[in-house]
Amino acid sequence: MAQMDEELLRRREIQEEFERERFSEENIAEEKTQSIFDGTIMINMVPTAFSERTFLDDKVAIWMPEDFTELSPQEIAMSYPLGNKPDKVYMNSYLDLATGYTYTQHEVPEEYMGDFPKVVRIALERMGPKVRILSEDMRSTEKHIISSIEMISHTITEAIYNLMYFASVDGRVLMGFINFNYQNMERYQSIAQEMLASFHFTDEKEQNCEPPSNHLGGETL
Repeated sequence: MAQMDEELLRRREIQEEFERERFSEENIAEEKTQSIFDGTIMINMVPTAFSERTFLDDKVAIWMPEDFTELSPQEIAMSYPLGNKPDKVYMNSYLDLATGYTYTQHEVPEEYMGDFPKVVRIALERMGPKVRILSEDMRSTEKHIISSIEMISHTITEAIYNLMYFASVDGRVLMGFINFNYQNMERYQSIAQEMLASFHFTDEKEQNCEPPSNHLGGETL
């Protein structure tokens, strides 16, 4: 019996050491040298394959983990009990990472999409200290404008990092998001920014996928 207890204790110690290593500064720094555009990266020592996925009748595309699956309407309703449910949510069972979008009925011409984060910022700031805006960004292609806003929002139990992006698709506003628990920001933020950089319209050649570097009107991370 004593020998069995010692074996269980040894296994527990090995597991605890592995968990410490997964989330150590050294390991995270090493993993952050990898890019999702390489195909497969390590996320806290978990190999994760990324690839491009299209949506809205193949009009737009974004890179995400290959094994992300679409949540059912019932699962989305359970995940967003207070309302503001997105149209689509994609995630898997082992990463603290989700992405998705709402294709709104708001009609906004392409040329005004660069100002859209300002409208969102005003709405969010009215919510008070529950939301902290970190940065805003915008990039233009030959035909389209894609803007984004980076924030931390607080719920009753946790803080959420949220990277939202906006584009005009057939004259209507697409509001996309990439989010995760704030406690994983050190590892996940660069992944979210690369995912945002990968977002593009399929009627154009894919742009150079560089994470946003021009932060407007907010804190620089």
